[in-house]
Amino acid sequence: MDDDDLLNIDTSEYNFPNVLWHIKPTIEITIKATAMVLVGATGIFLNSVVLIVLIKNRWLWNASNYLIGNLAFVDLITLIFCPWFMLVRDFYQNYVLQRFGCQFEGFMQATLLLASVGAIMLVSYDRLSVAALTPDAKITKTYVPRLIGATWFVSIALSLPWIIKREYMERQWKNHLEKFCVEDPHVLGIYWHFTLSLLVWIPLGLMVVTYGTIMWKLEWSARKLSARGGGRAVVKAKRKTMRIAALVLLVAVICRIPYTILVFWRDRLSLEINSVQGGYDIMWFAANYLIYMDCAINPLIYGFTNFRFRKAMDRTPGIALFKFGSWCCVCSMFKRNPELPIDNASEKIFVIETTPRPNKKLVHVIKNILHIKKDTLEVSVKVDEVTKPTKMTPVKMDN
Repeated sequence: MDDDDLLNIDTSEYNFPNVLWHIKPTIEITIKATAMVLVGATGIFLNSVVLIVLIKNRWLWNASNYLIGNLAFVDLITLIFCPWFMLVRDFYQNYVLQRFGCQFEGFMQATLLLASVGAIMLVSYDRLSVAALTPDAKITKTYVPRLIGATWFVSIALSLPWIIKREYMERQWKNHLEKFCVEDPHVLGIYWHFTLSLLVWIPLGLMVVTYGTIMWKLEWSARKLSARGGGRAVVKAKRKTMRIAALVLLVAVICRIPYTILVFWRDRLSLEINSVQGGYDIMWFAANYLIYMDCAINPLIYGFTNFRFRKAMDRTPGIALFKFGSWCCVCSMFKRNPELPIDNASEKIFVIETTPRPNKKLVHVIKNILHIKKDTLEVSVKVDEVTKPTKMTPVKMDN
């Protein structure tokens, strides 16, 4: 019997060729739902804290914090909607979301996850430009809305195949009405690997390049200043950056690599009944769960490790009740070391400059992106209890 004959079979004359279970056991539903509620509620709360603090404190309104706010917004929307679609799909044997869910679920999940990746890439580039590139390569407040809008547009466009190439179907058996959502394997089979590159390998590679460049910059600056009898502040900044980089990369590997394993496993499944049960079913839930856990961890990495955000948390009505700036367990990992004694024997002279106006010519911007500026450091000076960035350039002294 060939494939055409199989497609033309009248299934209403036969019993459903698999075990009917309809809905998973109560204990499994309870465990999975509890785990998802913990991650979802925690992530929604933490991302909401970041957004409220950013909205209530105008002195945080700069380009870098706008990008962090965009990331928190994407993660918040993702955790509000996506996990519950996933649980419903996992708990029932039939696809109960029907036609609208078949097309909208995949499209919404792909859009939000790709938008989250775009937000992470913008934040990573912003940190790289602040630490190691010239002023013309930095993201300004003028361009932030355009970049955020571009990431959303690209995410929506890349997610359209989930609407076009997925179809809800029903098949009547003698003892059961089967409902399922089917994909076009010729298109979405390739698209899965393309999506995998966007969700895992590109952001992971960008994080490695970003934090590797920042640490190289700090190492170079520390050695240069140590030759003049200074550089202790840069060494402290280097230690902190290494801790943050290690945390960022560890979270990215743990939360995203299982999704890679899932996609390759999916491609090698045999075309047999129940081939998706057992180990694959467990991996499917774990890989998706870790992706949502990443959305809950992001505000801790990009918001709660930010000293200015933590100061603002203790001053924001409602949020100040939690005293995040004082006892945040994650922030304690990056607690500042005691101040090192200042070497009074070495003379240090600094000239405080104003940030030059960016040159908006595209060719000039590209040249500045490719040219790492080695003679400046970004430090912070406290003015009226508010930390404001100031660029300080060491003056070369004549022998």
